[in-house]
Amino acid sequence: MPDCEQLMSSHNVIDYKPAPTCKKFILDYQPGELFYDWIVGPVGSGKTTADFMKLVRMATLQAPMSDGIRRTKTVVVRNTAPQLVDTTIPSWMLWFKPGQAGDWSVTNKRFLLKFADVEAEVLFRPLDTAEDIARVLSLDVSFAILDEFIQLPKAIVEGVSGRLGRYPAKKDGGCSNKGMWGASNTGTEDNWWYDFLHQPLPENVKYFKQPGGLTPEAENLENLPPYEVGNRQYYLDLVKGKSDEWVNQYVNAEWGYSIAGKAVISSFNKHLTHVSKARLRYNPALPLVAGLDPGLAGSALVFGQQDLNSRLLILGELVQENMGSERIIEERLKPYLRRWFPEARLIIAPDPAGANRQAGDEAEIIRAFRKKFEISIESNNRLPLRVDALNSFCTRVTDVGPALLVDEEMCPNVIRALKGGWRFAMDPKKDQLKGPDPEKNQWSHVGDATGYLARYFTRQSDRELRYGGKGVSKFTPPRRFGPGYHFS
Repeated sequence: MPDCEQLMSSHNVIDYKPAPTCKKFILDYQPGELFYDWIVGPVGSGKTTADFMKLVRMATLQAPMSDGIRRTKTVVVRNTAPQLVDTTIPSWMLWFKPGQAGDWSVTNKRFLLKFADVEAEVLFRPLDTAEDIARVLSLDVSFAILDEFIQLPKAIVEGVSGRLGRYPAKKDGGCSNKGMWGASNTGTEDNWWYDFLHQPLPENVKYFKQPGGLTPEAENLENLPPYEVGNRQYYLDLVKGKSDEWVNQYVNAEWGYSIAGKAVISSFNKHLTHVSKARLRYNPALPLVAGLDPGLAGSALVFGQQDLNSRLLILGELVQENMGSERIIEERLKPYLRRWFPEARLIIAPDPAGANRQAGDEAEIIRAFRKKFEISIESNNRLPLRVDALNSFCTRVTDVGPALLVDEEMCPNVIRALKGGWRFAMDPKKDQLKGPDPEKNQWSHVGDATGYLARYFTRQSDRELRYGGKGVSKFTPPRRFGPGYHFS
């Protein structure tokens, strides 16, 4: 199997030295399988070029036809025609020049790449209209490249996947290898791609993530101003005046959250302080508290303890949909407690409004929990109380570190909710909140449950301050004094 550099020089593409992650992405392939490869990274990291160089390699692996020519057909897809014309096609032409690397048809947006014994037909197609989409989904191709793939909806991606491996036709020898791949900047965590790429992937799906542009491992620096190996000045200049959210997404290559809403807990900091990479330890000597946001359509339990350093440790979560209280308790909660928190003294802190509602809704769930667990309900469920409780932990630092720590492995939904999934809807025209309450979405139950958990401990702290500590009564001097005490 030829090395990348040798492969490129075979058709007059010179001085292409792929970055480490890009090289793995280009070379990844198991002969004969239908494959899907996806790479994300910072702006300017060479991802799009790697897309095209992978095509060159895959074209050389196609079995030759009877005349000895290795023929393939690839569709390169971009979300809109302006993006295709302004960005994707110029990136292609930078490496594959018409008249030198092949023939270009402006009208058909078709490039016939020719080198050695390879003829690779490359079609560039947008997805602006229903006609554009229908045209793409009617093609018979060997490969598909999705440029900035996070902008494409799931239905389109699945539709394109059904067109792979259909060129050359069987009568011409058939397609000996087939696949789809793409490059993109990272997107937001409420994009379907995030869930897809961060679940256990099938063996024929690979996900490549480049290092951030400000890290010592940053890639492609020699092709960015000032064009020096190891010099990160391009990214240092790029971040000036940018928001933290923009920098995290486009320079640090971290998946962000949609700017269409404002995070309820803006003080939560996933990247620096509030997420524990190491597993947090459960202390069986302390009560385990679960914030509960009940609901028949969806509900959440978030488990935590306040340790001896006054830190709120969020240790676990249970999120479910369309489950009644008995099923939650028997099928979810009890097995979860046995597995992770054996012998725990569990205190449940639910939405206080649910305890006062009519039968047939959330009140039924709380009644079922009350029969089997200790319940602690406060008298008020106003959102500011929960927000203040969480902010008090997020903004405070103890002698041993931040006052809030979330177990990354055990609490992915809590992290995503606090990071921005639990959010206020914004009116983009007026640049203001649409209303005083967070929008109802898949993270709102988790966010509310986390708020009830934090509120439980702030209530406990308030009570201790008011009464001088748990179990300690105010001192009242005696009204009368008798003779002094004598001890022998």
